[in-house]
Amino acid sequence: MKFTDTSDSSIKIAEDIRSYLQSNNLAENLPTITYEVLALQLIESEEANARIQALLNSEIDPESINPESDKFDPIKAIISLRHTNYDEACWLSFLLIYTDDSAQTEWAFMKKLYGGEGLNLQSPLTWQLLNEQPSLNERLEALAVSLSQSYPKPKSGHHRAYESLSHLPIVFSSYVDFIDEQGGHKALFRPVDNALDRQQYFKLLYDLIRQNIYRFGRLSTYEYLCLLGKLGLAEVAPDSCYIAEAGGPKRGAKLLFGMLSNEQLDEHAVGLADYLEIGYQEMEAALCHWQKSPERFIKYD
Repeated sequence: MKFTDTSDSSIKIAEDIRSYLQSNNLAENLPTITYEVLALQLIESEEANARIQALLNSEIDPESINPESDKFDPIKAIISLRHTNYDEACWLSFLLIYTDDSAQTEWAFMKKLYGGEGLNLQSPLTWQLLNEQPSLNERLEALAVSLSQSYPKPKSGHHRAYESLSHLPIVFSSYVDFIDEQGGHKALFRPVDNALDRQQYFKLLYDLIRQNIYRFGRLSTYEYLCLLGKLGLAEVAPDSCYIAEAGGPKRGAKLLFGMLSNEQLDEHAVGLADYLEIGYQEMEAALCHWQKSPERFIKYD
């Protein structure tokens, strides 16, 4: 992004947003404060990304991998495992997006899920252990029941708020089947003979995942691939903001750009992101958060 000091940059970014609108013959008739609030949301999105990037070069506590530990942290665990156990890093990434868990809950859902709640395992529910289960569907059914009966019952984050634990067995089995059919995580996400660029491969994988993983819609698929890309697990980068099927991001785009077609909204979301030198996922998240409170900045996790 062009600016990093929040105190001054929000005003400058707001000016640049209005400049983009003017140069593309789009109305800029919202109150001035709304553009500054959007600028603050963009800065927040970039700072969240910067925190993840900083972890890539940090020393990770080995206990971050242990769901029984107070130091358990899925993001740190993924980073720690990415060079030593690639399958496990991808599996943890999937679980993180599936739960939409966060540090705000002290990773409560992830701890129970990765810990194999009620399965009497001697280790976490690793990718290897999952694939070694003789009756996988029965074990997944037992896991779903144990999670639903545990206290407190784990709750998904707001991006997965309408998901039910009753769907867990088919979601997980569809993921396992899909990865196996593709020849494994590495064959899918790091193919040796891939001639596509990062954005083209993102689009290809996006379509594949949408078609094959049960109840992984636009947002879950988008966030999963973005996470894999940011953590170096896949050579991908979003090719757009994927506004067409969005809820909050589309409302934000309409508020900012006007009542345009889905194609035009996504085109301008990408155009503004390029103009401000910000990532497409960061733009998508900022538009979503901004439309909830366009005249007052609210920090979202």
